[in-house]
Amino acid sequence: MSRIGIGVIGIGVAAANAHLPALTASQDFELLAIMDRDPARLEYARGRWPIPHAYTELDALLANPGIQAIVVATPPDSHLAITQAAINQGKHVLAEKPLASTLAQTLSMIEMAKAHGVCLCVGHEKRFHPTFEKVRNLLQSDTIGTPYYCGVHWASNVKLDPEHLIPEGYRPGYEWRWRNRDIGGGIIQDHLPHYADLIRDWTNATPAAVYCQFFNVARDLLGVPPEKAVWEDLGLVVVRFSNGLVMRFETGTTGRSLSPLWSMGSGIGEWTEYGYILGTKGQLLFDMMPWDSCENGRIAIWRVSEAVARDIGWSYVEQPEPKRREGSPAGASHTMFAAQAREFAKAIRGEASRIASGADGAITVAAVDAAYSSAQTRQECPVAFQG
Repeated sequence: MSRIGIGVIGIGVAAANAHLPALTASQDFELLAIMDRDPARLEYARGRWPIPHAYTELDALLANPGIQAIVVATPPDSHLAITQAAINQGKHVLAEKPLASTLAQTLSMIEMAKAHGVCLCVGHEKRFHPTFEKVRNLLQSDTIGTPYYCGVHWASNVKLDPEHLIPEGYRPGYEWRWRNRDIGGGIIQDHLPHYADLIRDWTNATPAAVYCQFFNVARDLLGVPPEKAVWEDLGLVVVRFSNGLVMRFETGTTGRSLSPLWSMGSGIGEWTEYGYILGTKGQLLFDMMPWDSCENGRIAIWRVSEAVARDIGWSYVEQPEPKRREGSPAGASHTMFAAQAREFAKAIRGEASRIASGADGAITVAAVDAAYSSAQTRQECPVAFQG
């Protein structure tokens, strides 16, 4: 099959460290163009990858007749306008999550894509992380029985000292979310969609109701000026799914705990991400590296049958070493985004695909909306859209 012409809009951290390397190496796509309002970002990207065209205006990119699809890697408040313009030009769209700032916007995008006969997909790339793929396989093969509870901790210390704790080159990628009043949310909007979607992908269940508490630690306790700390930076969310499973999700940028497994993470200040799942026949733990790491995470399982009959406790689950790629981000990170690109191509060609659809994106936006409503009312709130 001929390759699909594609353009990338927004050359920030996600594009430079994930989408551009994956698309450049893709056998399904031909990366024809990039667009960003900052010429320096365009120059940087074209210095690293062979990209024929670079634009500072959206209309110019969309007018390129070779481009059949786009990746939208800009802040959430811009997704609606960019996606509408692309769909009107008959382009397929893969937008970073959240698909839009509100559920109403998201549903309008879905209807528009249907009317124009194009694919609308959302970047829930964690579905394709090698470690999470293994977790999915273990759960769906009944390794720990029926899962009924999941706890996740995904947090960092970066707001305690941004100058020293944020890795070099990543500060702009943090600060736009802290300061942009138009995006519609903070750390909960940023992180809850990933695990709401993962649980769906692992168990085929849908978020039904949400209870949430959140804090603005930087503004209220650290003395950061309100204009630099617009949104919540610490949250606790309890999600009840349609199959009865409950997930406790804690996330923030003002403190993290130490992983109980292998103490994974960057060590000094950026991320800790780990979780555990309880099932009727056993338990499973996962411990992850930062999203752009070249390394896999770690998995351990405990099964009651082996504990009782054979005195076997927790066991490490082996995974293949991630493949390295010379000269670009490699390993698990590249595998994750490369797989998402392949699934996007399948969707465009009308083949069966595991990529997150517009409806999948709407479900996670609805879960975030329910979380913010719960924080205001101090009550559990139903999820308004379940597909």
